Amino acid sequence: MLLKPVAPASEASAIEKILEEIKGLISLPEIYQRLRTLIDDPRSDIDQFVEVVSSDPNLTVAVLKVANSAFFGFPGKIGSLNQAVSMLGIGQLHDLVLATSAIGSLQLPNEIVPLKAFWRFSLFSAVLTRLLARHLKIPQGERLFVIGLLHEIGHLVIYAKLPELAKRALESARSGQRQLHLVEEQLLGMHYGEIGAKLMAQWQLPGHFQDIVHYQPTPDHAETYRKETALLHLVHRCAERAVFARAGLTQTGDETANALQDLGLTAEQLEEAIERTREVCREMEKVMLN
Repeated sequence: MLLKPVAPASEASAIEKILEEIKGLISLPEIYQRLRTLIDDPRSDIDQFVEVVSSDPNLTVAVLKVANSAFFGFPGKIGSLNQAVSMLGIGQLHDLVLATSAIGSLQLPNEIVPLKAFWRFSLFSAVLTRLLARHLKIPQGERLFVIGLLHEIGHLVIYAKLPELAKRALESARSGQRQLHLVEEQLLGMHYGEIGAKLMAQWQLPGHFQDIVHYQPTPDHAETYRKETALLHLVHRCAERAVFARAGLTQTGDETANALQDLGLTAEQLEEAIERTREVCREMEKVMLN
């Protein structure tokens, strides 16, 4: 199927305007901003972090439930918020608050993927990325949880704001056996990874979050964090198969095989991690998506 480009330059400009519109309408909640302020303050202490989290009862419950989940596997029951924050550490607390804030803020209904299904896919990606990062002993691999959770937000923007072009891109990728990000570049002037990275930049998220999300569809182009980017690239296709029961539209079989080889993973190790992810997600969905 041949696609006539829809003036990619003008579409790219339209996406920039959409992102500006979203910036004005959707922002991360005040509690996340307060947490970021504490992180940036070298004089802050754990009691201040506990005070911020405890000001939101729903977030308090979520932090306690996640800290007690099989995903973290901490020994014994964690009964207080102070203990939970101490066990999680400030970095993982930040990512957990960011994750719950993003899920609550990015409510962009669309006719292509129901929001519940979108966030199920994203949570599966987050958990699998974290489990494989732990297996691969990637430094600070726990930070990849929230990157995995947010790596598809560019698609959420496209689906909600440019639904007709989104449908054309999906149809072309399916019928022509083309990689979705290439079709999007032809139609929109940029792909979902770039759009997601731009939204992250608006939220002033760390630069490496932006880089990994930007280059996830094209990990060979990544100049930094190449291993992390290759891992997320692999996880994306696994999640498409596991959650949506379909072959991935965004990568080819050769790329998946290359990613496995580059990461030093066997197919058996990957399948074991996918099964473990399914188990963990049954519990995590009740905490984060309800």
